Amino acid sequence: MLITKSIFKYINKPIFWAIMVALLYAAVTMYITIHLIHDSYNTYAFDLGIFTQELKNTLQGQILYSPALGTSQFAIHFSPILILLVPLYRLFPHAQMLLAVQSLLLAFGGYLIYVIAREYNYSHRASLILEGLYFVNPLVWGVALFDFHEVAFAIPALLVMFLGMKRKNWIWFSVGFIVALATKEDAVVALGVFGFVMMLSEYWQHKNISKISIIIFCAAIFTYGLSVIISRLASGGESPGLLSFFTSRYAYICQPLSAAIPLAAHTIFSNDTLFLIDAYFLPLALLPLLAPKWVIPALLILLSGILSTDIGQHGQLTQYPAVAIPFLFMAFIEVLPRIKQDPQIRTILKRTNNRAIAFSLIPIVIISIFLISQGRIKLASLPDAHDTSINQIVASVPDNATVTASNIIFPHLVSRTDVYLNAREGQEIAQSGGIINHVWGYPEKDTEYIIIDTKRSDIAESDIELISSQYTLIKKIDGVMLFQLNS
Repeated sequence: MLITKSIFKYINKPIFWAIMVALLYAAVTMYITIHLIHDSYNTYAFDLGIFTQELKNTLQGQILYSPALGTSQFAIHFSPILILLVPLYRLFPHAQMLLAVQSLLLAFGGYLIYVIAREYNYSHRASLILEGLYFVNPLVWGVALFDFHEVAFAIPALLVMFLGMKRKNWIWFSVGFIVALATKEDAVVALGVFGFVMMLSEYWQHKNISKISIIIFCAAIFTYGLSVIISRLASGGESPGLLSFFTSRYAYICQPLSAAIPLAAHTIFSNDTLFLIDAYFLPLALLPLLAPKWVIPALLILLSGILSTDIGQHGQLTQYPAVAIPFLFMAFIEVLPRIKQDPQIRTILKRTNNRAIAFSLIPIVIISIFLISQGRIKLASLPDAHDTSINQIVASVPDNATVTASNIIFPHLVSRTDVYLNAREGQEIAQSGGIINHVWGYPEKDTEYIIIDTKRSDIAESDIELISSQYTLIKKIDGVMLFQLNS
């Protein structure tokens, strides 16, 4: 009886429902990303495969090294946060572990939105609504549905940092701030801009500058400089790989002016740009635009997407907006009470008995769901018979063998074999992704096994004949072929 009373007492606590909503989101996201996307072969070597490969190689003494990159992760991105995942990978050495971790990180971010809203004196119901808006936000789903990316750590880290600032709890602030700086250079740049904007705002309003804004700005500058130095060292003393992404993501940089201007204009003034702007602001009713201190870092992230010629960054909902999400929601949380104090808004709310708020949520949710439907959620499906055939071929490959496989099969092999992308597909990825040093599989490297999926690739008969001159076909199921190198 006492146990029952204790359970009901806990259930009646407002925070219980915030936790339950977050856990429900985590469960749904795990099911979609692991079973409906990964198990149906819609995850990729870039990026789920290479992150898994880096953790595996770290356990073998090669710190965050990936042959598909031809270098350490530190050469191209400043992401020391990945080291924290190594012990977890040792316990659960599977690519699916990363998808589960990402789902939990995003769920924790939603819970923190609830906590921060309560800190800003929102009611329990209003805070739950804000948490719900986070969980139907298209930017959040863009992060969740595209493989795994270390920048997902930045979302809860930044929110913990903001909560620490609000409560003046400098331990929480420090933990969130340090973790955010360790996620990726995108977060470092956004924090630097945030610190700078805070300094300008404080000087403009009060003619003084707080120590916290100086700390944020200076620490971000130092961390970015450190990331460039580390990238140069990891790149073998050559030009930092971290900076090489500018030429691949912003193709007009290296073009003559006559070619660069039309290319930039075509990139900026496109339907993809309009889609990104809508995804950033419509699900929050454009209100973040009214809070410059919070929204300017998010605008910087948006601008980096708008200017990019890379379709993954410019034309799709992927991981790139991750750092912007906490800033957008902080802006929304801060602005909403000011809007409600407007005399006209107060009159409308009074006349409608606050039903106007409920009615305003309907178009926001509809817009959010529509934008989500345009993203990678379209790839979610139950594994079919062909996927089962691939599974059988993959299971036939011995542990610790060297294998050449396609982009979509790569993540399913990487945790137990030395797997490489086939050279043709690898070169295409390298051209669009700014990858300079790389180790591709056949024909650049004679791996022990080659997997060819004739149904999902445009491989020619002549290519199969060439492979057959060095390899023996040992298994074929539903167009999926497993070749073994002749002894």
